[in-house]
Amino acid sequence: MNVPKDPPSAETPPGPPRGAATMAIVRWALVLLTGLLATGSILSFAGLHLGSGTSASSGQIYYCPMHPSVVENHPGECPICSMTLVRKPEGKASPPGKAVLGARTAGVPGLADVDLTPERIQLIGMRTATVKREAIGGDLRTVGVVAANERGLAQINTRFGGWIQKLLVSETGERVRRGQILATIYSPEVFRAEQELLLAHGWSTAAGEAKPSPDHEDLAGGLDTNARRRLELLGIAPQEIDEMLRIGKAVEAIPIRSPVDGYVVGKNAVAGVAVQPGSVLFEVADLSRVWVNADIYEQDISRIHVGQRGRLELASYPGEMQAGKVTFIYPVLDSGNRTLRVRLEFKNKSDRNGPRLRPGMYGTVYLDLPSTAGLTVPAEAVVDTGETHYLFVSKGGGRFTPRMVKVGAHLKDKVEILSGVAEGETVVTTGNFLVDSESRLRAAIEGQTSSEGAAVQSSTCSTEFDAQRFPDKVQACRACEIQHRGMGTMEDDCKNAIPKPWR
Repeated sequence: MNVPKDPPSAETPPGPPRGAATMAIVRWALVLLTGLLATGSILSFAGLHLGSGTSASSGQIYYCPMHPSVVENHPGECPICSMTLVRKPEGKASPPGKAVLGARTAGVPGLADVDLTPERIQLIGMRTATVKREAIGGDLRTVGVVAANERGLAQINTRFGGWIQKLLVSETGERVRRGQILATIYSPEVFRAEQELLLAHGWSTAAGEAKPSPDHEDLAGGLDTNARRRLELLGIAPQEIDEMLRIGKAVEAIPIRSPVDGYVVGKNAVAGVAVQPGSVLFEVADLSRVWVNADIYEQDISRIHVGQRGRLELASYPGEMQAGKVTFIYPVLDSGNRTLRVRLEFKNKSDRNGPRLRPGMYGTVYLDLPSTAGLTVPAEAVVDTGETHYLFVSKGGGRFTPRMVKVGAHLKDKVEILSGVAEGETVVTTGNFLVDSESRLRAAIEGQTSSEGAAVQSSTCSTEFDAQRFPDKVQACRACEIQHRGMGTMEDDCKNAIPKPWR
């Protein structure tokens, strides 16, 4: 028999749904986790600001290597180029990208001392050398150009008109001998003068045989002399006149002979062409001795004198030296390149191919100099602006200072220093271009200009910043103007990146 169960009593409350306890545990776990995260964020935020304040109070500075005018007291990115700001190394008075304030170098406008870390020195491959006192002498090297000896140049022309009958030298560059016939010319004027001489000579001979009166003999002799003199004035050689009198017949083809030994360097004569008096038919150059014109720098002029020995080395004959000497120093200085021309004279040897020294050849000229003592540095250490000379002296500890110097003689790969450095000092040789760029940039950050700190023209920095309250920001603003003037919007971008107190 089935007994029915009793229905539940209405007074007994129902139990919690299934999973309620689990949800409660999860809910409290989430609340606890959120609290922990909030606490960590607050502590992290407070620690960051505390660290920043500590960094600022301890003098920590962060700067942009590309734009050293961007300086902050906390890490971040450069607002101009987005590069990560670099922290200033410990123990430095200023960051490597920023010049030491007040480190102006007397006599070198627009430059400032440079502080570089060992890593940057190694990165740019810098090399240094020591200023040494050593013997200065040996030789002075310069470039020379071979030229024809002007004393051996001859222009061959005629004093009469006519026509070229025959051309015996028809090529430029051909070697000719003194007295060699170059061409023959027919001239009606010379032909008539020859006939007159023959006639006068015949009268003089006949008068001498017939023994006439003295007056008749003097007249015949005078006609003979005058006719001969006329041919000589027309440029006919005495031996040509004697030969014509010997054969007793006027010569139609007048020979044109070379007055010197040498080479035909110019030819205007063509067979059958009419010739006018004074026309240059040939140019002959005697190349047995040649000139070499060399340019000497202005600072070396006092070391050159007439009679000084010199040597010439041509690229065509490497290792072979030609001996000569200085024969003339030109009186005028070339204002364009500040050099003085010096002329040397050399004997010109010949081989089967002709003269070894040919006009137009370039070569290296070595001038023997007396030996003296002086300070020298490698030539690459000196920065030449065209108006001034300076170099960078190492002060140790990664600091380099620009120094104005006065240079003397240039000796191969070295330069004589007359003043500005002392013996034993260390100067930068390789990498000084990068050091120079860094020095100019840092001088610009200081607000220096080429006129030793003159204010930037049309500067707006004084209006943008309060110079009394924020002089450092005015200085950074002027650095932007110096660095980026004329570079589009980079100047405005640089100024906008300077932190403003009211931001």
